[in-house]
Amino acid sequence: MTDPNFQIPTRRLIISYLQPDSDVHCDFLLALYTSPEFIEFSGRTTMQTRDDVRELLAGRTRAEHARNGYGTYLFSLAADGTPIGIVSLMQGEEPDRYGAPDLGFAILPAYMRQGYTKEAAARLLAYFDDKVGGRFEAFGLFDPQNVASGAVFRSLGFEDRGIHELRVFGGVKGAVWARPGMSEDLKGVYKF
Repeated sequence: MTDPNFQIPTRRLIISYLQPDSDVHCDFLLALYTSPEFIEFSGRTTMQTRDDVRELLAGRTRAEHARNGYGTYLFSLAADGTPIGIVSLMQGEEPDRYGAPDLGFAILPAYMRQGYTKEAAARLLAYFDDKVGGRFEAFGLFDPQNVASGAVFRSLGFEDRGIHELRVFGGVKGAVWARPGMSEDLKGVYKF
């Protein structure tokens, strides 16, 4: 996660690592994490300052990449480098580690409903498909009221696996979607 030259290009975007020493990256994440749209479906944020974000990126975010080989990525407009969203593959830690990563995403409100999130998520999955030489298994967990997330997962070809109690998230009820062909036994595979 430390390579500042790492990039996965798409038609309109560049996917890259978030850099804790970049004020631009930290300020972008602070704006994203404190936006009303993000808070509505993710709950309140503990991020209040640039330094809070910098600490998150240098600590937990780097540790996730080191542990799993993937984590949270920035996506920016290819035309001018403006950071607009994040796309992630999160797997957690033992004993509550899922059997496959959870694909997540968030985007600044000004860039919603323009296909950027789907473009970034599809390209990140394709990158890892290529890396493993087959299909990279991933699923999505989200608030059932978040219609936009459901639409992105549907457009990516994920299958709706219903509403489940998610113990990793304190037992909240969450929508579960999976890439086609993944095990039907989500409880056994994903430790819900």
